[in-house]
Parts: sequence; C-alpha cells; structure tokens
Amino acid sequence: MGHGTVYLRPDGRWSAQVAVEGRRRTVYGRTQAECVAKLQALQHAVTGGLPAPDGRATVASYLDAWLGSVASRVRPRTMRHYTYMVGLISGQIGRVKLAKLSPQDVAGMLSKMQASGLSPQTCSLARAALRTALADAERDGLVARNSARLASAPRVPHQQPRILSPDQAQAVLDALPDAGLRRLATLAVHTGLRQGELLALRWQDVADGELHVTQALQRLGGRYSLVEVKSLTSRRTVPLTADAVDALTQERQCQLEARLAAGGRWREQIPGLAFTTATGEPRSGSAITHQFADALSAAGLPAMHWHHLRHAFAGLLLASGAELATVSHLLGHTDVSLTARTYAGVAPSLRQDAVSRLGALLQRPV
Repeated sequence: MGHGTVYLRPDGRWSAQVAVEGRRRTVYGRTQAECVAKLQALQHAVTGGLPAPDGRATVASYLDAWLGSVASRVRPRTMRHYTYMVGLISGQIGRVKLAKLSPQDVAGMLSKMQASGLSPQTCSLARAALRTALADAERDGLVARNSARLASAPRVPHQQPRILSPDQAQAVLDALPDAGLRRLATLAVHTGLRQGELLALRWQDVADGELHVTQALQRLGGRYSLVEVKSLTSRRTVPLTADAVDALTQERQCQLEARLAAGGRWREQIPGLAFTTATGEPRSGSAITHQFADALSAAGLPAMHWHHLRHAFAGLLLASGAELATVSHLLGHTDVSLTARTYAGVAPSLRQDAVSRLGALLQRPV
C-alpha cells in the first residue's frame, strides 16, 4: 500500500490518494490536517486487517474482520466470548451498512434479543462487545460515532451474592467427602481466589505465608495453558490463614505420594502445579464444579455455585470489620465501587454491628 499524496484541490478542499490492494482510493478534508487524519485512518485500518472505509462494509463483514484483528491480543476465553457475541449481533443487524449504523439500530437489536428469550445479562454483554468493536472502528475512521455506546444498556437486575456465616461456610466444607476437593474449597473460602486462579497456582507462587496470584488456568482445544490474570489489579498477594496453610501442606504431601504411586505415568503438562490429578495433569474446573454440586446435594445442603466460595470469603471479611478497600484488593477487583455494589447486602449486618459497638462504648456505668 502506498503512502499517499496530499494536495489542495481547485475547489478549496484537500485531497489524498493512496493505493489499496491495487485500487486508488481518495479521501477528502476541509483542511490539510483533516485530510491527513483520514488518510492515516485508512492506512491503519487496512494494515490491521480491517475493511477500508468505502461505505459498502456491513456490520457483519466488519465484525468478522475485527475478530481476526483482535485474535492476537486477547485471551482465548475472551476470543470465544467475542466470537459468540458477534454471531448474535450479526444475526440481528449484520446486513446494516457499518457507516449507517445508528443507536436506534442497536436498541432494536437488543429488544429483539430479549424478545427471543435471551437474558438481559446476555444482551448487555452483546452491547458491550459491539461497543468495543465500534470503538476500534471509530478510531480508524470507519464510523463517525459509536452507536453501541449511545444506545441505552439493557437493565440487568442485581442479584445479591449469597453471604455465608462462619458456621455455614464450615458446613459446606464438612459436606465434601473427597479430601482433595475439600482442600481446594478451603483455599477458595480462605483466599477468595477465582477457580481458574486456584487451579493455576504453582508451588513457586506460595512463599512466606502468602499466595502470589499472577496467572489463571484455561483450557482451549483440549489442552490446558496458563494465561495472565484478567487485569493488573488481579495480580495480587493474598496472606494465608492457618487453615489455608494446613490445606496446602496436606496437598503437597498427597501430591508427592501420588507421584511416587504413578511412577512412569506421571505427566506434568504444566510443571509445578499445586493442584493436579493423580497422574500430574491439571485439574478440570468443570469436573470440580460438578463434584462440588453433587456433594452439597448428597449432604442435603442448598445448591451453590463454586463461585459462591469467593463470595463467602468477601462476606466474612466484611462482616469481620475489614475495610472495603482491603477486601477489594484481596479479591483483585478493578475498582472499590465494584466491591461495594456487589456486596451491598452485607451492609445491614455491618451497620448493626457498628451501632452495637458504639452503644457499648457510650454505655454509662450503672
């Protein structure tokens, strides 16, 4: 692709021509700077594998090209999410010309999605994916505005996470007959790590009574791999309780015994993992989730998702009087406001506890 030539036309407009895939393309601007900016946007889009802004690109063709352009800079799980959302979006507004896409088109898409039975949460995620894609299109001069950002987001009802009391948390752990599962769940309750973060722990990440969280375990194409945690704030250090230290100590001893028993069958696809199968392979998150649900059902306890153990950690910390900023850091949240919104239901018990302590402090001696 040529670098382009910028010149002033007789009618007072600035113009630039550039060769794109064997064709001459022309951009115009009222000023030289505007013309150069359009020229650079065109060159940037084509270099990045996106369609050139010629007015003929549809939403579907752009999103297909966009998926290819982001594949190398997002995590595999994020890529699967984007691919699914692009399928939903293209099924609704794929034939709309990209340059003519309006907030009304996006709003109509969201309404049709909800009418088809998709949850408000899924519709909100579809809008978010489209907003991200259109941000790149806006940057590259393919659209004049981000219509997904301007369209109203679907209202997603807030679901209060289940907060467990210390006795309830212990009852859940006691209900797990498999010792390995119980140790893993103990770490979840005592550290608040996400399941993928727990399963990615290596023994080198445990030192001086702390866990250093830097990676998560993902499975793609039948093969496990370690990926960077989802954000900078997810990279964190979490102190270990005595029970958490005991669980890790027991896990290491059991792993050493399993390694001896396996002999030549021991295969470490990822060296040094703390939680492995009896032959050294990474543990399956979905299998753990099902095993956890079956154990609670067999014990007659209410159904829970594995992620509720992370909520239990946060709720117990808040109820014990820990500062919101501290809990947010330990959870790896991007913002304290996210922690506050998620665990707003803990506030009544905290308010009652605070008032009780104030009453005791101000109580007059009899």
